[in-house]
Amino acid sequence: MADATIEQPKKRRRMLGWGIALVVLVVLLVVGYFVAEGAVRNYADGVVHDQLVTAFDLDADHPMQIDFGPGSMLLQAASGAIDRVDVGVDDVSLGDLSVDLDLSAAGIPLDETQTTDTIAATATVDEANVAKLRDYLSGIQLDSISLGDGVIDVSTTVKALFLSVPVSASIAPSAADGDIVFTPKSVTVSGAEVSIDDLLSGPLGSVASGFLGAQSFCVAQYLPAAMTLDDVAVTGGNLVLGLTGENVALGGSGLSDKGTCG
Repeated sequence: MADATIEQPKKRRRMLGWGIALVVLVVLLVVGYFVAEGAVRNYADGVVHDQLVTAFDLDADHPMQIDFGPGSMLLQAASGAIDRVDVGVDDVSLGDLSVDLDLSAAGIPLDETQTTDTIAATATVDEANVAKLRDYLSGIQLDSISLGDGVIDVSTTVKALFLSVPVSASIAPSAADGDIVFTPKSVTVSGAEVSIDDLLSGPLGSVASGFLGAQSFCVAQYLPAAMTLDDVAVTGGNLVLGLTGENVALGGSGLSDKGTCG
């Protein structure tokens, strides 16, 4: 009886020891998982950051907001591709313009020679930066530039004989072959709306042709060759450029080389 009594506490201690060991093992596995998950995210952050630095000619330490979403990066890496990444980058230079870029990509393969499933971005240009395009909005000096309801409103003063005539126009932006094209849609002379055709054929025609002729600004030359300018619109008090990418490989020349306009 004495031996049996002594043996029971020993068994309990062994069971307790195994239980503690199992708990410690689980804790180590959980900690190891989160450490590995963090390491994979940090590595992926670095790859995306470096590629966008190259693609948009940014400083090496340019800040970005990179979000891979809530899914496990380890499981995604095991499948050979990252599901999705969303990136926000402020103060990206496109020539004279400074834009805020929001980019999303889906189906990003770990093999950098393989192409992503989709990539899309919007570049937002505020009113102050749109004013930097004054030389592309009109062929003559402008007095004011502002963003209206879907249009860019501009005004100037035209000298005619001994008179100074105030002229304003509403210009609609659009995308064509890598260019932002600025096309006048309506014009007002001395407060009265005038037909663009009548103005061009009238006594102010030579001046009006410079003011009202469609102008363009080549954006593609500042974008990665793999990115295409698809849409331009004035919305929410900003000029917004819609961009998409086709056959974009993170390690390919489509991100490092610049595009051209048609």
